[in-house]
Order: sequence, then structure tokens, then C-alpha cells
Amino acid sequence: MLPSQTFRPATPCAFEPALLRARRLFESDDLEDTRERISRVMQPHGLQPIARAHGGRAHMDYLRVGGIGIGTIAFGEAMRVDVEHVEDYHLLMFCLRGQADTLVGGQALQTRGLQGLACAPGERFLAALSADAEQLVLRLDRRMLEAHAGRPIRFDTAFDLRRPALQAWLQQLHLLLNAEPMLAAVHAHPLVALEMERLLVQLLLAGQPWQEVPAAPVLRTGQGGRACVRRAEAYMREYADEPLRMADIAGAAGVPVRTLQEAFQQARDCSPMQYLRALRLDVAHRRLREPQAHATVATVALDCGFTHLGRFAQAYAQRFGEAPSATLRGRG
Repeated sequence: MLPSQTFRPATPCAFEPALLRARRLFESDDLEDTRERISRVMQPHGLQPIARAHGGRAHMDYLRVGGIGIGTIAFGEAMRVDVEHVEDYHLLMFCLRGQADTLVGGQALQTRGLQGLACAPGERFLAALSADAEQLVLRLDRRMLEAHAGRPIRFDTAFDLRRPALQAWLQQLHLLLNAEPMLAAVHAHPLVALEMERLLVQLLLAGQPWQEVPAAPVLRTGQGGRACVRRAEAYMREYADEPLRMADIAGAAGVPVRTLQEAFQQARDCSPMQYLRALRLDVAHRRLREPQAHATVATVALDCGFTHLGRFAQAYAQRFGEAPSATLRGRG
């Protein structure tokens, strides 16, 4: 059973996602059309108007940043939502306006203002939303999240945006959804999108309590471990200038993420992502030595996945003994 559906005034949410508003996916007065449109982005689910349906106007705004989907959903009338089991993603939800009584994995939560929820893959999600409710939802692909965390995890269900540890994540999300140049760079450069994905996930992992989900034992590194390192290295060399996640590299190597991480540590004394970073510095060095017309240090750095120019210049100088601008001037 859902908790009481007697809604009380809620504290407004922390921000207005202005740039998300410009990415409206649909508006509809038809309940079946609304259900079908949302299902294309999220998954099949049940919708049932609370009390008598009066045909409220629904809408959804949506964008993706790598393996993270961010959207707003409003139904324009009080609505009951029933997701039998969340598919292969983690769902984060809180209310920009209005409120909801929810049941997540058997736990009853009141979702209003700065109090939201996290629903793990496989859990049932039920919500009774007030007529004025507008949800902000984040869809985090399970494999993407596991690649960044290095293991299968589940977040604590209660998601309280008042927690001091979550302020950095909330501020970064606010900046992404309100700074047009940043969002434009994310859409223009796949590697920048990957870095933004990584930043949002790491800030979330640092701010929201979570626990590891038991997984299959990690294989110990031996001859097979060295072979998977060689396969991963070959894959990274071939695709160094493309957006890669740990899951992509591990998949190409034919082993789980944790196995590859352990194998690299034993064989190379570094992580796969540290190895990839070195390869990308090599790509940047080559492009600065043989620049295309109108190339700049900033454009080369962004194309190679380096979003912080100061750290790029420092790492570049440590590896090649000169500033990237000196390489460009000398070979341009």
C-alpha cells in the first residue's frame, strides 16, 4: 500500500533547470500517448489518475550526458505511477514542484522539496503524485555506474539534498542545466560528455551513501590476466581519441571490470584509465606536432578528452618536457 495521499505544502526544490526546458520531448493531453512517450525513454509502466481523470496536460523534457539521462516529468493532474521493476538503471527522483508519496523496494518515503529517492535496478517503484507535481528524474545506466564505482552498488533509498556531502553534486548538476556554454561543449565533444558523466558520478558516489552489491569472485591475475591487459592496451591504442569507459575497455578485453583493474595494477602498476590518459597525451602531442588549420591547444585538449586546460598543460609538460603551446608553435 502507498502511504497517505493527503498532500501538504512542500519546500521548493533547490534550482530551476533552465536549459532542460529548451529540450522538451513532448506535451500531450492524452494519457495513453503520455504513457507511451515516457516509456520510450524510461520503460513500460502503469499510469492511473487519482480520483477522477480530468485530462491534465503532461510534458517531459529530457537530455543525455553520456550514460546519464536527465529529465522532468509532469502529468498536470494527480497521478499514480507503477513500475513493476526498474530495468537496467538506477533511478533518482525528486520534486521540483509539488510532492509524492512513494514506495521503493518496500520502503515508504515522502518525496517533496529537497527530499528525494534512489531506486536500484530490479526494485518496484510506486508513486502517488500531487496534481502540481513536476519530477526531476535521473536515469543512471547500471553498467556505466559500475564502471565508475568499480563494482556493483546500490544507493541508500532516501536521497536528501540537504546533506552537506551532496552539495558539490547538486551545484554541478545546477551548473550543467543552467550554463549554456558548458552544455554546448558536452554535446559538441563526446570526450567532454564522458568527463562530465564521470564528474557527476564521482560527486554522487562521494555524497550519497551506498553499499556494494555482492558479485561473482574476481579472477586472480596470471597468464590469462596478462593476456587481458594486452587486449585492453590494443583496444585503447586503437580508440584513444574516442570516448571510452571502463566497461568498454573491460568488454574488449573479455573480463569483468574488477578483474581488469587488478590485472593492470599487477602488470603495469597503474589503472586502465591512467594508461588511457597517457595514450591520450600521446595523441595530443601528435596533433600538436602536426596541427590542422586553426588548431589551438584548447581545441586539441578538448578533442583528446582533457577538460581542464591547466591540468592538461601540467601533465603534458611532465611527459614531453615542454608546454603544449611550445609544441604547437614549433611545428605549426
